[in-house]
Amino acid sequence: LFSIDVFGQSIKNEIQITLESVVKDEEGNPIKGAKLYGNSMSVYAETDHLGKFSISIPKESGLLIEADGFEPHLYSSIEWNKLKEFRLNSSLGFYKDQNDINVAFKTTKRENIIGAVSVIHPEEIRKYDNDEMLSSVLRGRIPGLLGTSNIRGLGSNALFVVDGLPRDISTIKMSEVEQVSVLKDLNSSILYGNSGANGVILVTTKRGEANKQRINVTGYYGISTPKLLPKYLSSADYMELYNEARENDGLAVQYSEEQILNYRTGDKYRYPNTDYYSSDYLRGYSPFFNVETEFSGGNEFVVFYANSGWRQTNSYLNFGEGKNQRTNVFNLRGNIDIKVSSFLKSSIDAVAVLNEGYGPTGSSYWSVVNNFKPNEFTPLLPIDRIDAENELLITRKNDIYGQYLLGGTQSIRSNPIATVFSGGLISPHAHRTFSFNQKNKVDLGQLIEGFSFHTNMSFDFYSTYKQAVRYSYSVYEPVWDENNLIVDLKQYGTDTRTGTQSVGDANFIRRFGGYAMFDYNRVFKDVHHFAGSLLGYGSFHKNGLSDIQGTKNFNIGLRLNYIFDEKYMVDFSNSYNHSVKLAEGNRSAFSPSLGLAWVASSEDFLSSVDIIDYLKLRVSSGILQSDRGINQHYLYDGRSGNSGSYAWYEGQWSNTGTVSIQGENKNLFFETRKDLNMGFESLLFERLVGLDANFFYQIYDGQITRPRTMYPSFYSDFIPYENFDKTAFHGVDLGLTFNKQFGKMSVVFGLNALYTNSEVIQRDEIYRNEYQYRVGHPFDARFALVADGFFQDEAEIENHPIQAFGDVNPGDIKYVDQNDDGIIDAEDEVRVGRWQAPFSYGVHLKLDWENFTLFVLGNGQVGADSYKDGNYYWVDGNKKYSEVVLNRWTEDTKATATYPRLSSLSSNNNFRYSSFWLYQNDFLSIDRVQFTYRFPGDIVRTVRMKDLHIYIDGSNLFRLSKYRDIQDLNVNGTPYSRSFSLGVKMMF
Repeated sequence: LFSIDVFGQSIKNEIQITLESVVKDEEGNPIKGAKLYGNSMSVYAETDHLGKFSISIPKESGLLIEADGFEPHLYSSIEWNKLKEFRLNSSLGFYKDQNDINVAFKTTKRENIIGAVSVIHPEEIRKYDNDEMLSSVLRGRIPGLLGTSNIRGLGSNALFVVDGLPRDISTIKMSEVEQVSVLKDLNSSILYGNSGANGVILVTTKRGEANKQRINVTGYYGISTPKLLPKYLSSADYMELYNEARENDGLAVQYSEEQILNYRTGDKYRYPNTDYYSSDYLRGYSPFFNVETEFSGGNEFVVFYANSGWRQTNSYLNFGEGKNQRTNVFNLRGNIDIKVSSFLKSSIDAVAVLNEGYGPTGSSYWSVVNNFKPNEFTPLLPIDRIDAENELLITRKNDIYGQYLLGGTQSIRSNPIATVFSGGLISPHAHRTFSFNQKNKVDLGQLIEGFSFHTNMSFDFYSTYKQAVRYSYSVYEPVWDENNLIVDLKQYGTDTRTGTQSVGDANFIRRFGGYAMFDYNRVFKDVHHFAGSLLGYGSFHKNGLSDIQGTKNFNIGLRLNYIFDEKYMVDFSNSYNHSVKLAEGNRSAFSPSLGLAWVASSEDFLSSVDIIDYLKLRVSSGILQSDRGINQHYLYDGRSGNSGSYAWYEGQWSNTGTVSIQGENKNLFFETRKDLNMGFESLLFERLVGLDANFFYQIYDGQITRPRTMYPSFYSDFIPYENFDKTAFHGVDLGLTFNKQFGKMSVVFGLNALYTNSEVIQRDEIYRNEYQYRVGHPFDARFALVADGFFQDEAEIENHPIQAFGDVNPGDIKYVDQNDDGIIDAEDEVRVGRWQAPFSYGVHLKLDWENFTLFVLGNGQVGADSYKDGNYYWVDGNKKYSEVVLNRWTEDTKATATYPRLSSLSSNNNFRYSSFWLYQNDFLSIDRVQFTYRFPGDIVRTVRMKDLHIYIDGSNLFRLSKYRDIQDLNVNGTPYSRSFSLGVKMMF
């Protein structure tokens, strides 16, 4: 950085010239918003709506001019001193400045892509949306992407590749990323071999540019607020309903009317009514902030890019050590490109991310408070209510603010309130991530024109551990008198603070990867474009010491590509995959793919059609042999184990026997993905509308399982693993963009949609009834009992088929006997829904008016079903009562009840998966809204900046859904939150 500063000042004292001129396009139209840089980008100006500018630069300085949609041009001092006006040429290709696309192991023009590939440019997005983490930005923006990692709903996550090799993206920030490419069909992803079975998401980070010095600083401060908190009943309400539950079971009530009244109106310390989600323990917001900087620059020999940042988030807890609970994340990235010689270029990338968190010891507050009923104990006992002469009070070693003792009982010696106050400190988020890349490119053009050799090696190390100083503490059970004073105490536990630090729960993930590739790329006579690549690619992933084998991938890839006149395109890409998960002789397989594309708009019969600016049709197909579905090693081997102990000689001698537990199958082979993709890409109405659509059909064949139904039951210990199951997926993904200027207002609207369906073609299963088979249903089908309301009386129970889940009473859930055998059991489960949405979509809208920008992003889904389950909804025994039980079945509410009767015993009949607990998980979520103001150029130049933005935004704002109260509630973890922040972005 110091050398850059010195370089920037090296011509500071030269003669300054004020240049006033205009920037126009090829046709002489003025270009608004063109950026001009002089003195190695330390001097900056921007054109107005007439294309005019004024800039003061040294006489000997070069002048760089850039504008969206145009090729940048660097004018030498000799050139610009002679010109009266400046011209920029439109970027080549229909997609202009977003035309260079990263695909598998290479960069190509967007018009030359044959496979189904979708792309986003984070740097462009950051002009109006400062969402921080890449993992959240992907949602709702990319056609064919379900959520953030599932391409086309295949039921398994895609492979993330960062700068050429597989990596975790959870720590990658938007500001670091240049481009994200989603490879959806097999032809575009097959070069990644085994790992590419479910598609590939390529992430390319930023790099420096010669003679372009950039310094960006972005910061924001904000707050998060809970969307919804669990609502549990008060002590008195709980006691009343628990009495009702016992009466329903024919048992005596547990709480008297006097006790219930005391807990409703009496002294809060003697008769506690503890709400763990109240303002006594939680604050209404959680603050956070983020600061990050970017530096890039260099010269023709060395260029660099650096990114550093600090992000801090805080807790909702408002007491004890929870007040200070927070997480800090520090990140640092450096990408360096070196021109070693005229034919050799090298790159070195290094990344470090440190995640430090600290807070109270014990389990997460949110995961345990739902188990403590409001009337069980008093968390804090006021010292001023305790007999001052009490020996335990006098000799205490711990209190809270000098005002309270920790409460408890003999059976509740540890509780979340006491732990947060006095349990000590722990760092549960001590994570370290280190990544390293080293790339080389050798230009072999002197031997063969267009020929080059590339290498890329990577190493990643991720470690995590918990570091804690744990304290033990006492809790006290009070003895009260009639005046609500504590006359005696019972102590449970001891108070110790050794200060000893412990480190545990350590784990690590280690990754190695690399590839070597020969590449050829040449155009003959301006119409014949030949390209080809031959590569060897491998990776190794080890997940901790317990992962003895690790995950190994290796394949050889070949790509042959031909384009005639930028109109007719063919791509033959294939890989020869290797897997150590299979037996010798079956460890390698050939996987071919073929892609064809035709730029129909270049043909004479379409070139005259005014509404079509660009139209490309494509089709691809392939077969991939992959071991990604093989979840462990040595499945092909037979295995044996102990059969128990056998005794003889009147019990004086014994030994264990050996029996088979798995059969051998040396013919076990790769699982096969067969893929067909047909689609088109178009620009219409003078680029007003962009449309991209694909139809896909995929079959996963030879999925590995132990087909137990093919053998008699006595043979189960000898059954081997086999390639048996088969599942098909098909659907359509669609991307639509609309871009229109209305006077000073520009409107950009985008819609992407995915319809995906599946069918189980073959599965190892055998059932007594036809409706129980999963074959013919989607792979994500939910099977469960069908509920038919509640039993209203004993007569109805007597006349109903027997329900084999325990005794039933009036008010219990009644199920449908599907096979009319008089018994309702697991054989009466039918398809009731599906857990994955067949239809999902994302929408975004951007409005620009002069220096103001409004951006809105949303996503939604239709057709998924989820269960209301867990202790919040399934309440029996002596569990804590939530508000969902209020409309329970009673004799008085039997006509309107929506919840079964309460029971103080286990209710296996009611609390099992059935259509009763199913709800439609459809929604439209407004994920991001941001309002941005960009300061005018004259103000920006006055403060010696190149650009300045301020913005206010909101994330996860609200959800439109019939069942929003269920979807927005997180019972066992930190509440789902909506966030608001105020930020600034500066460019120097």
